[in-house]
Amino acid sequence: MKNYLFIFVFGAILLVGCASTKYTYRQIENDNDSFTNRVFKCSMAELHKAVTQVLMTKKFTIDHEDATNGTLTGSRYFTHGYQKIVVVVQSKILSKNDKEQQLFLNGVQTTQRNYVADRTRFLLWIIPLPGGGGREVTESKESEFVISDKPFYDDLFNNIQESLATT
Repeated sequence: MKNYLFIFVFGAILLVGCASTKYTYRQIENDNDSFTNRVFKCSMAELHKAVTQVLMTKKFTIDHEDATNGTLTGSRYFTHGYQKIVVVVQSKILSKNDKEQQLFLNGVQTTQRNYVADRTRFLLWIIPLPGGGGREVTESKESEFVISDKPFYDDLFNNIQESLATT
């Protein structure tokens, strides 16, 4: 009887392990977002300066910047009640030649929620006791997704083009 129980539990664990989503990496092959990159006719330094200027104008905080490799990461924080929304934009510049640069942008939005737990101890549920617990704040991630909104990227690319035209 114990052997049957062991085989049943082992079989159930094996089936649960095999029920996971397979071949998620194949979604990468199906992503053909051509609107996340654009070619600009300028030098790498000029394009990097324009990308930095546009992100700073849109109130992004520059988290990482490497002008020699053409990478830049900026983030912007929003709060709505107990929610904190973080939008991160990553950019990479690939040089085609001296006067043509290809800019790739990638945006990720993360939503986090703060939970407040009151640990105060009460006497008869009315009178707070001294030294009782206080409040505890915990933060949990609700969602994270890649921004696939074409107008979002078009707006950034158009602002970068305008910034290049003024310099």
